[in-house]
Amino acid sequence: MSRFPETATRPAPASHSPGGKLLASLCLAAAALAAPLAGAQTVIPVDEDVMTSSFFFAPNTVRGYASEANRPVLRTSTDGAYGLPGAETIYLTFDYDFASFSGPVDAKLTMQSTAGGQNADASPDNPFLVSVHALSANPLTTIVDDTNPGGTASWLNFYQNSILPADAAASTLITGFGAVEFDVSAAVNSWRTGDNTIFALAVTGLNETSDYGFLHGFLNNDNGGTAMGHTFLTVSAVPEPATLALALGGLVTVGGVARRRRQPRC
Repeated sequence: MSRFPETATRPAPASHSPGGKLLASLCLAAAALAAPLAGAQTVIPVDEDVMTSSFFFAPNTVRGYASEANRPVLRTSTDGAYGLPGAETIYLTFDYDFASFSGPVDAKLTMQSTAGGQNADASPDNPFLVSVHALSANPLTTIVDDTNPGGTASWLNFYQNSILPADAAASTLITGFGAVEFDVSAAVNSWRTGDNTIFALAVTGLNETSDYGFLHGFLNNDNGGTAMGHTFLTVSAVPEPATLALALGGLVTVGGVARRRRQPRC
């Protein structure tokens, strides 16, 4: 008779069994296949944000530069508000190598809506359609201003001739204050491909069709040299159709194999 008590044979841990190893492998494969579906986000702060307005007189026609400390709020307006030409427009410029994105991207512009100081703001009962446009020229180097006396166009000429039509997705109905997001994927993808080399955007109410004279505010991102982080782009890679199909097909396969493993044997 053995001096040692009999011990039951322990089953191998699930992770050591053939089925457990297969399941672990399938989970790793699923994670690898799903990775392209969740593109990493790149946050790009605005480099400079300024505004033009029919209320501004020469030579200071472009205001809100980072070096200025007296304009914490920039404004947008409807076209022809109060019988004046043009629309108050915010111009944003970005200093980034957009060609570094190797494929299509999804891009969102975030701004902070606030009171414009003229009691002519958007509200739930009086919404304001604000659109974001790509440009055919750089506003900071083209518009004649005391900071750029060698410019080639007045603020109104630039507004009338250098703002490109907005993509349908790049318009947002403003109903109050707080964070506002615009889909600027079309503009950013044109920068990525080199179809447009002007890394700047115009934020304006020129597409608003109501008769109300909006003068709605957005926080200046950099007032008096202090970057506040109010305005930025969030750019995410979009999987190519072939990559998307491969990833989805792989996930379906992984799911099918796992399902068959769970079925009882006859």
